Amino acid sequence: MAWEGSRDGECGGHARGATRVSVWPRRRPAVPSHARRWLESDERVLTFATTPYGDLIVATQRGLWVADHGNAVAGPTAPDPGGRLLRWEFIVTAKWAGDVLTVTSAQEVESSIMRRLPAISLSLPEPADLPRVVQQRVDRSVAVSRRRTLGTGSTALVVGRRVSGRDGLLWYAVFDRDSDADDLELRRAAAAVVQAAARSTTRAEPE
Repeated sequence: MAWEGSRDGECGGHARGATRVSVWPRRRPAVPSHARRWLESDERVLTFATTPYGDLIVATQRGLWVADHGNAVAGPTAPDPGGRLLRWEFIVTAKWAGDVLTVTSAQEVESSIMRRLPAISLSLPEPADLPRVVQQRVDRSVAVSRRRTLGTGSTALVVGRRVSGRDGLLWYAVFDRDSDADDLELRRAAAAVVQAAARSTTRAEPE
C-alpha cells in the first residue's frame, strides 16, 4: 500500500496504489513492557512495528508513540528509550512510500495557531498494519479542512479535528509558510478565520 496527502493534498492520507505490506501472523506478538510504560492506564494498543534499529512505533486510540532516546528510563539491563506521543489530531500529513512512514505534526504557538514541526521519517521494513492504521486514524480525525488566504501571500490550513474522548471539534490553523507564525498580525488574522469557521460549522449542525 502506498498513500500520501488527502483533501486536496492538505491533511491526512489516502491510499494510492499497492506495494508489499507484511501482516501479523494469527497470534500477534505482545508489546514489550518498556513501551507499555509509555501508555496511560486506559490507552489501548491498536498495532505496532519496529524500525531496523529496534525502536518501537506504537499506535493507540490517542496517537502514534515513537521512541525518544533523549528521555530514557531505567531498564533491566540497559536504559530503555522513553516514548513521545504524536497525537492524531496534531498530525498534519502522513506519507507511506516504500518502507518509510513520514509523519509531520504541528505544535501550538498560541491558542488555535499551530506551527509545523520537522517531519519524522521511520523506516519500517516489516510494518504489519501500522500504515493502514495511521491512515485511518488521521483521516477519521479530520472533520473540516480548508485552505484560506490571509493576505500578503500568506495562506493557512484551517482544520476542525475530532479528538479521542472529547466532545466537539478542536479547531486550529497551520500556516503553509512556517515563518508566518512569527507575525503577530497574521496570527490574529488566522485566529479570526478559525473562529469564523468554528461558528459557521456549529450553526450548520442540526439540532
